[in-house]
Amino acid sequence: MRKQKGQGIVEYALILAFVVGIGGLLYTNVNGSLADSIRSVFSNVDTLLGEASRQPATTSEAIIERLKEGRYDGLADVLKENPDSRMTIASDSEAGRELARKLNIQTKEGDGWFVDLYPTGRYVITYYAADANKLTYSELKKDYDDHRSKYYNPEYGETDTRRYPTKVTIDEGNYDNQGNGKVYPSTTGHVGPGSDGSGMTIYPGSY
Repeated sequence: MRKQKGQGIVEYALILAFVVGIGGLLYTNVNGSLADSIRSVFSNVDTLLGEASRQPATTSEAIIERLKEGRYDGLADVLKENPDSRMTIASDSEAGRELARKLNIQTKEGDGWFVDLYPTGRYVITYYAADANKLTYSELKKDYDDHRSKYYNPEYGETDTRRYPTKVTIDEGNYDNQGNGKVYPSTTGHVGPGSDGSGMTIYPGSY
């Protein structure tokens, strides 16, 4: 039995070597759509293995660091280039959920985050924690929708703190085009409309 088992292992190894050899040959030498399909499979497998190897980011600090890596280590295509105008991605948007999946981010229930990428390359990460604000992210969004003037008064100037009367506690990561910057834990943030004038976004600072 031991002899048959050993023989079986050798046979499996030979078959595996043959399959890998054929795959490598096709990958490097075949032209056309078949070659493209094979290359795509290899590329997708490599991408999935890379994503699966990342430990989940679950804390505010780890999530900010992972979102930073997504930009400056080239882990997320959507964050690689500088946009023509300010781009905001919220954790509960379709793009945010895809970003979280790709970077293995697991946001705590009740929390939320935003990333803001500017044409200059400036990159800002805002993390909102329910525990620090005694209000979940979804409750904050509903309260903003129901009582917008509580959070946003456009009759005041952009640099007037009365424009954003209700402040929130956030953790902020703020970086330049080269990735230089730092994290500001438990700092002040404010709530207002998104960069396109709709929805809700949480920004760092009092205004």
